[in-house]
Amino acid sequence: MKFPICAFCLAFSVAFSTSSAHASTISGSLSVDNLFNAYISTNDADLGTLIASGDVWNNVSTFNGINLTPGVTNYLHIVAADQGGPQMFIGNFSLSDPKFSFANGTQLLKTNTIDWKAISALSFAWLTPTDTPVYEGTLGDFSTVWQPVLGSSIALQNADFIWANPNTDIAFFSTPIINTPIPAALPLLTSGILMLGALARRRNRKSP
Repeated sequence: MKFPICAFCLAFSVAFSTSSAHASTISGSLSVDNLFNAYISTNDADLGTLIASGDVWNNVSTFNGINLTPGVTNYLHIVAADQGGPQMFIGNFSLSDPKFSFANGTQLLKTNTIDWKAISALSFAWLTPTDTPVYEGTLGDFSTVWQPVLGSSIALQNADFIWANPNTDIAFFSTPIINTPIPAALPLLTSGILMLGALARRRNRKSP
């Protein structure tokens, strides 16, 4: 017995809509010597929407449950400003589910020189970061000037202190948040197809 194509479409629609019912979100903890604004954007060349700010580097700033735009790559943008050296940006970020992943392929990302891009700036007019950040030590490394104050922060443990090169007073940082909606929907889609197959076999057995 042939199964109508619309039934398959219905199964796919249910699977996809169920996997997309809840918005994916990003949360994070960070510190910048001396102050920062954090943004979410769907364009690396555009600053985006402000999601967090901080102006006291020895207090770890946090944000939670910021919605990501589905179906496209999102970008986490950090505008950092120094008010007299030394300078740094350190952070730890997480995603709510596997519908998105960071550049390292997981839902967890700390500051490092691999998964981030940086660029020095002379003003707060956004420039797309294209350079590799400068490594300035890791939280837990007592050679850094920030360790005595931030060393007790569990949220930032083993994250790297980074900045842009050259060491101007303003630095921009960017990292992609990659949308992966199809793998998240596949288990539900597969279940729908198996259910349709079982129903078809049952109807075949009842046919004369």
